[in-house]
Amino acid sequence: MALMKEEQETHINFNRDDERAMIHTSDTTMITKLNKLVGISGAEWRKEREERLQRTGELVGVTYSCPVSFISFRSKRIARSYTDEQKAEIGKRLHEKR
Repeated sequence: MALMKEEQETHINFNRDDERAMIHTSDTTMITKLNKLVGISGAEWRKEREERLQRTGELVGVTYSCPVSFISFRSKRIARSYTDEQKAEIGKRLHEKR
């Protein structure tokens, strides 16, 4: 991507009466995460448009949408600690889903 890490940003926009939120991002990590959500069968996430450099065709931003109710804010960080057995069980479940 043409943007330096410090220049990559994400904007979430919705009005009080909107049913869908618009998420515009140039952050490559966020693009990867949101593309996975879009790719889930039956998901309510949509890729609305891509912005590319005219000269090279390089991807510089993507706009997604989702129901406003999918946007949430946390009041604090949640720290989870798992035993080795719990980690193994979680890993097993993830492996089975793939």
